[in-house]
Amino acid sequence: MSMDHALQAALNDIQARFPFRDYIGPSVGLEMDAIVRELGRVFPEGFQGKRLLDIGCGPMDKTGVLQRMGFSCSGVDDLGDPWHRRGDNLARIRRFATDLGIEFFLQEAGSTTIPFPTGSFDVVCLLGVIEHLHESPRLVLNAAGQFLKPGGVVVVEMPNSVNLRKRLSMLAGRSSLPPVDQFYHSIGPWRGHVREYTLDETVFICRTNGFEILTATTFEPFAAEKLKPPFRQVYQLLGRCFRSLQSMLLVVGRRPAGWQPAAADEEAFRRAIAHGVPAGIA
Repeated sequence: MSMDHALQAALNDIQARFPFRDYIGPSVGLEMDAIVRELGRVFPEGFQGKRLLDIGCGPMDKTGVLQRMGFSCSGVDDLGDPWHRRGDNLARIRRFATDLGIEFFLQEAGSTTIPFPTGSFDVVCLLGVIEHLHESPRLVLNAAGQFLKPGGVVVVEMPNSVNLRKRLSMLAGRSSLPPVDQFYHSIGPWRGHVREYTLDETVFICRTNGFEILTATTFEPFAAEKLKPPFRQVYQLLGRCFRSLQSMLLVVGRRPAGWQPAAADEEAFRRAIAHGVPAGIA
């Protein structure tokens, strides 16, 4: 079976099994297409027998697709979004994981504990995770590297902070940040996007953490779902002509032999904040 047919079969199966109707829209299929294609280049022999850890896996819709593609998947998340805990949703998510054979660990709120053996995964995914962090991405990238086998890969996917929609919003005098009413009415620590990144910035954080960059690209999963003709075609054409305008970014990095976690570097931090600050202050 071709990769395209296998992915479509996996998506169809997960859509049928997933406990929340209409959660998995067309954009998820396009996201998974981009991710699976890049992983296919890393593992041309196929995914069977490869172990994958999905950090911040959420309700495991994407984890489920990867499981159906042949990976042996583990997931970790605190499932702390309000809807995760509404009614019996948490139990339904856990049953979904169990039925698919996904090894899932539910973290305590605020915990960074991940109870899997270090150096035991071929792939660690950070899909829509880094933009939510209130602290340096160094910490979660260190965790990814520690759980990878030598030669394993980290997959980082997140919104492109300078995509066309955001640029148009700012030109129209609107914020490119999450809606202010969501932030104002939020309860407890903010769980929305804290800092989004450009493609170059994402390459920087991965490379600075010691990963060898295999792929750095953007893609457009949302235009087909959210825009109607002719705006859809214009949006997609602009994205093909200017890749920095596309909605999502994807970086794949390999853990090289001898990789070590990145340590906090006070001197590097001092130099970074010194830009534009009068001498003698930073």
